[in-house]
Amino acid sequence: MSSRRPLAFNALDQVMPDVDRLMTAGYTKVGNWNLGEACNHLAKGLVMAIDGADFKAPWLLRMTLAPLFLRQILKSGKMREQIKVPATLLPKPGLDDRAEAEALRAALQLYTAHTGPLADHPFFGRLTREQMDRLEYIHCAHHLSFLLPVEPVR
Repeated sequence: MSSRRPLAFNALDQVMPDVDRLMTAGYTKVGNWNLGEACNHLAKGLVMAIDGADFKAPWLLRMTLAPLFLRQILKSGKMREQIKVPATLLPKPGLDDRAEAEALRAALQLYTAHTGPLADHPFFGRLTREQMDRLEYIHCAHHLSFLLPVEPVR
């Protein structure tokens, strides 16, 4: 796999400007997914944080490894590559970049406007709003880092 770009977000409102720039400048993918596929996956995660998931990781993993992984992710601001996720969170191949970017924009708006309790994460369990926000923008940066803008950033 080619080199990913260094990318970190400190807030969810930084995500869409990066997505918009990728659509405008064009991009080269150095991972498995195009922009539409990445946006689709990220939107599913945001909606899942509100509506919940129809699956959970096995109890033993949630009680042993999950707390360690969560601490490492939140501390480092990075996620591991090649993590196996349930099929329901995988995008269909060849999704349209623009349509899926707009769906991500809507999911971000839905998530940020949500003031009620968040659903338990299927792997990490109950998270505070601050933890879930941080996890979401780390997740967004992780997937978008595999898309390199064609036009240099100024």
